[in-house]
Amino acid sequence: MSAITGAPIWVWPLLAFIIWYGVRVSNTRAVPVIAIYLTPLVGLLSINSVAGLPPSPVAWPAYGVAFLVGIVAGSRVQGKWIISKEDGKVTLSGEWLTLTVMLVIFCMNFVGGVSKAMFPATYESSLFVGLFAIVAGLASGSFCGRALKVWRS
Repeated sequence: MSAITGAPIWVWPLLAFIIWYGVRVSNTRAVPVIAIYLTPLVGLLSINSVAGLPPSPVAWPAYGVAFLVGIVAGSRVQGKWIISKEDGKVTLSGEWLTLTVMLVIFCMNFVGGVSKAMFPATYESSLFVGLFAIVAGLASGSFCGRALKVWRS
């Protein structure tokens, strides 16, 4: 329970915003294409998280490979949600992947912080660092792949 009560206060409004936004994008919507092109920046915040991990030879290779896999996967799934693209706007059908990926990034960082504070030996293990980097890469790459698919459509 101390992991929840010990979290910084700003974590909970951030979680509320992520849920609100994720539910919002579950509906068909028209958005400026620039908004789609900027979403990879949210995913790229995970670079800072990976850079903050304990030094490990697996972190960056795992992140890089997972990022590339995420790009391919994100591009493939985005294609089925694009309804139209015209006049600087793209119409997208509703989907739940955005909420899922944002929650994965949030939970990944939350678990990382809790592990660092409460289980430092686990946090510093190569297994933890590698899994953290893989999850971060997949999530970040999926946002990049989705933006690339919209750009190419």
